Amino acid sequence: MQVAPAGVVIVGGGLAGPLLALEVRALGAAVTLIDGAPSDGSSSATAISYGVIPGWPLAPTPLARRSASASRHWRALEQRYGPLGWQRRGLLLHGPNRWLSLLGRLGLLPLAQVDTAVLAQRLPVALEQAGVERRSARVEALTPAAGGWTLQLSDGSTCSGDQVVLAAGAGCWQLWPGLPRILRRSWAAVLELSAFPTALGRPAAWLPQGFARLALERRAASLEQSDWLVDPGLVPWGRGALVGQHTWIAAQGAAAGPPVADRCEQQLREELAARAPWTLDEAIGSAVLRQAAVAFSCNGAPLVGPVQDAPGLWLFTGFSGAFAQVPVLAPLLAQRLAGPRQRGVHAQRELQQLGVWPQGADSGQ
Repeated sequence: MQVAPAGVVIVGGGLAGPLLALEVRALGAAVTLIDGAPSDGSSSATAISYGVIPGWPLAPTPLARRSASASRHWRALEQRYGPLGWQRRGLLLHGPNRWLSLLGRLGLLPLAQVDTAVLAQRLPVALEQAGVERRSARVEALTPAAGGWTLQLSDGSTCSGDQVVLAAGAGCWQLWPGLPRILRRSWAAVLELSAFPTALGRPAAWLPQGFARLALERRAASLEQSDWLVDPGLVPWGRGALVGQHTWIAAQGAAAGPPVADRCEQQLREELAARAPWTLDEAIGSAVLRQAAVAFSCNGAPLVGPVQDAPGLWLFTGFSGAFAQVPVLAPLLAQRLAGPRQRGVHAQRELQQLGVWPQGADSGQ
């Protein structure tokens, strides 16, 4: 495909940035993806994500209903670019609702998973195949320029574009401090196993009936002291598995640095020992802790649209279920950024109806 003149620069190499880049390139526009590793040495949120995609709406909202079709979008991506780690996955739900657990065991609750260990290997291949230009560096500064934006990169070079999309998750604040206040940051931690536990039989997803993390995120704006919790879950990850989800959120106005890793690991192991529906003492004993900063929205809806008072600057972040939400939202934002005008207007209307367009954003941008 012939590459058009430079237009869209996307910052963030996790999940949101690359999938958006693929959709923009499919429209024939030139895309530069800025992908730099976290400066603190932590993992990316995508790398330690469970990657689960429920095939049913998790809430009575337009976005939840749309996200239930995410597997169809993943299959379409794999038809274009080859395997990306998507597969149907057996589901074992644990929690107080016995009927819900039974539905999971009977296979009546369809579940898929994108194995992020596979995705990490395959996504760069897909980006190259699509003709996305990749720059392996961090953005040090972002400044308006005539007709667009200039980005100063950590390798000493610069990059410019007519439009810039911040899809760097928790790294967005460092680039533009005037982001909506509902966009916040937490720290996540999981235990990584090098081999899937044989005691659990065939690899499947063991998930809680509801993730308590979501309720903690809703309370983030009112926290007077830092808070944490653990959701007991387990999913296949390459030949191994990811176990548990420790979530830590700092009190309002507190320092945003990570919690002490040793303390997080202790809390995670203790909660799993007390609440997990399996016994994996030997396997978990050799597990390795992995931490990552995570962006979320206090109202549960991601932010997909223009940044107020910053023409040409866009947001694509704050996802609470990224592997289900990003694939269905990326094509719409791509149409708004690089599609024909009428399709862009229609895509913007859909984003607004889905409740993800930032409040106060200039709809005519």
